[in-house]
Amino acid sequence: MRTILSTLVAAALLAGAPHVSAFGPPGGGPFMRGPHGPGGPGGPPFRLLLAQMTPEQRAQARQILIADRQEMRATVEQLHEAHKALADRALATGPLTAEDVAPQTERIAKLHQQLLDHGVQVMLKIRALATPEQLEKAQATKQKVDALREQLRNLLGEPFDDEPPADVEP
Repeated sequence: MRTILSTLVAAALLAGAPHVSAFGPPGGGPFMRGPHGPGGPGGPPFRLLLAQMTPEQRAQARQILIADRQEMRATVEQLHEAHKALADRALATGPLTAEDVAPQTERIAKLHQQLLDHGVQVMLKIRALATPEQLEKAQATKQKVDALREQLRNLLGEPFDDEPPADVEP
């Protein structure tokens, strides 16, 4: 019973975790929270893979993430500055058009793409450490987690649904 409850709680947390944390506090963002962060190479799918890896493989994955940290921090810092500049511009007095903010939104899009591209490279490096058997086990676990998420959705409904689930009385 305790294992089932723990699994359900973990699935609920995974289902509710935001995948983009670039808008969070400075220093945090996608790929910045090591093997337990949302959205990055250490996010939920890789948590499942890391659980299948040997301690030596996990140490190698950690080294990949540590080596990557400085570059990612610099990009995330630039992204936070770009978001702040856009927010400042949006709240400034006077007229404002889409053309006025286009350079800032293009910069933000470029930084997001840099984060995504870099994160994919890190993901591929970490994935390359795994054996085919470990990948199969991680995939099987992911399918179980996905099934649990679906069960939770069916039981609880989607957030902000106007109607309660069919089997729940108002």
